[in-house]
Amino acid sequence: MSRAALLLLFLAPDRRCSRCFHGSVPVHVRYHRPAWGTQEALVVLDSPQVLLCCCHGHLSAECWKPAEVDAPCSSDSTSPCQWHSTKHRPAHEELMLRVPVGLREHNSLVCALTLLTTGLCSGLILAAACKYGHFPQ
Repeated sequence: MSRAALLLLFLAPDRRCSRCFHGSVPVHVRYHRPAWGTQEALVVLDSPQVLLCCCHGHLSAECWKPAEVDAPCSSDSTSPCQWHSTKHRPAHEELMLRVPVGLREHNSLVCALTLLTTGLCSGLILAAACKYGHFPQ
């Protein structure tokens, strides 16, 4: 299992709502350890923390506290800005996903087929290189 990761997501303003923003994050949860007897694993995603950037002259009460996160001001720049937590209350505390995983009973078969495929493809590449390659002598 992978460890926790920090993801900075810069949201775009929503054209239909003046105080709304939108964004999407693709979540790739494919590579999990195989399980015994079940083909699913539960993955817990914690609720996101919403931060407010105290840049561009936007001063609010949160901006007077010490910065919690130093991160780039936007996705286009690398200059650091101070980010502070907002009083945002998430709709859900956490999200649980059911992820399809392999079975541990198939480990030997998967390893054998992977090695066989790797050997076969390496042999084909080597044969093509020897047949069609131009090697200086």
